[in-house]
Parts: sequence; C-alpha cells; structure tokens
Amino acid sequence: MKNIEKIKSRYARHFAKEVYKKDSIFSLSELEADSCDRLSEFWAYVYSVVPEEHSCFSIFDFMGYTIDTATKKRIDAMSAMVALKAKIEICQFCWGMDWKTIKEKKSQSSKKEMMKFLRERSMMDRRWQNGNNVAIYGRSSQPIGRTMIASIIMKEAIKLRVTRHIRKHTYDWIDFNTLVDAIKKDSFDLADYRSCDFLVVDNIISTYRSAKQTTFIVDLVDSFFNGRFYDRLPTILVFKFDIDNPAEAIEKNFGVGINKIIESNRTSKIKLSNGEVSKSNER
Repeated sequence: MKNIEKIKSRYARHFAKEVYKKDSIFSLSELEADSCDRLSEFWAYVYSVVPEEHSCFSIFDFMGYTIDTATKKRIDAMSAMVALKAKIEICQFCWGMDWKTIKEKKSQSSKKEMMKFLRERSMMDRRWQNGNNVAIYGRSSQPIGRTMIASIIMKEAIKLRVTRHIRKHTYDWIDFNTLVDAIKKDSFDLADYRSCDFLVVDNIISTYRSAKQTTFIVDLVDSFFNGRFYDRLPTILVFKFDIDNPAEAIEKNFGVGINKIIESNRTSKIKLSNGEVSKSNER
C-alpha cells in the first residue's frame, strides 16, 4: 500500500484554502474537515497511482482522436464506431449505463449535477466484489488511448473513497516489463502488486522472444496472474497489440493466467483498433 500521507497533507491545505476559503485545515468545521479529508485522500491516491499525464482525464475526454497542436488538424486514432463501442464498454463497466444516456444527461446538467449523477451510479464496488477485469487492447503506430482508458477506470475505483466512504481498497499500477523484473527479483513490492484490490498492468507488448525466453517469462508470470484471477482481484490489462489475432497465441506467449483473465466472462474487453487508420483528416 502506497504511503500517501505527505501528499494528502499538501492537498488538504490546498482544498482548505481554495474550496473552503480557510487559512488552515484546523479552521474547518467537522463536516468540512471530513469532506476535505476524503477529497484530499482521493487526489493523493490519483497522484500516487495514475500516470501524471493521464490523471485529470474523464470519460468525456476520450474522443477517439487528438488535435495536432501545430496544425490544429484532427488526427483520427480509430474509426468513430470503434470509439463509440469503447465508450459504451467503459460506461457499462464503471456505471452500468449506456454512453448515450450519460451524454444526454451531461447536455442537461451542470458540472456538479453530472458528478453527482455518476457518483450515485458507480458500479466499481460491485466490480470489486465480483472480481471483474478489463482487457484494453489495439494495434496502432500512434497513441490510441489505451492508458487513458485504464486511468479513467482506475480513478472511478479510487473515487469510492469519497463517494461510498469505502477506504479499505488498495491500488497499484505497473508496466508489464517492470512486473516481470519484480517477480524475477522477488521484489519487496511484489506482495503489493499481487494482493492489491485494483491493479493496472500497462504496456504489454508483443515482441519476438526465443522459445527459451518465452518459457522463462511464462513460468515467471503465470502464478501471479493465476493467483489474482482465482482470488477475484480486479486486474486491468493494457495490451499494445490486438489480442483477438490468433497469431498472437496469448496462452503460449504470455501464459495460462493472462489468457484466463482475457477469456473470462468476468472480463470486459475494450478494443481500440480496426486496422491502421489514416494519419489525419481535417474536419
């Protein structure tokens, strides 16, 4: 479990001044102090767990395209249909609702009302109880939002500390290669990765390995992912290739544990590619 106390204290001082207009956290009322504490704890965990460049994104930021800052042209990362399907999967996993319903509600609501609407419909505690996983994947030579989506889902899990007063959950985020290294070295942090309530394993890549190297990697990671799967601990896997492609041979190249997570009916699959997309379209 990450130690967030110093970061939390910094956020608490910030929110006391900016939100509650008090010079000190000691000037807050009991109700304000409780609210400030939960809000500070949420952002401290986001700061500690989620990659900084993705920490402020929400479902409304995922568009399936980016804007080139120099040319102001729209750069499509995927087709509109693929982006829509991804949004539907995210919304179903996080709130048990369709994207269309959320989009319509946003058009009729203030920012505060929208936050309350989503907060009251969060499915993340149920996802934890059911041991639901997510596989985010897609082949592309450009950024397509895989890590962004993982950050949106992880933030919704952390929000339970604020919205449902569920403060027992633990979270972690690690690149696949770093995890392999941690298992190889029997790292001190390995127990945290193995047991945390919500884990993102990012940047899983498909690369050439000899038969000996593949066997070595599979033997290392199999018990880790099998353990999380059978303990029903939600795992968010981020693949930088198309796991639907039979040529990737997931079980052979990554092990039974990862393949079980992918194929499980407890796993939501979010695909972000439909083949290479043209580099840019001006709209």
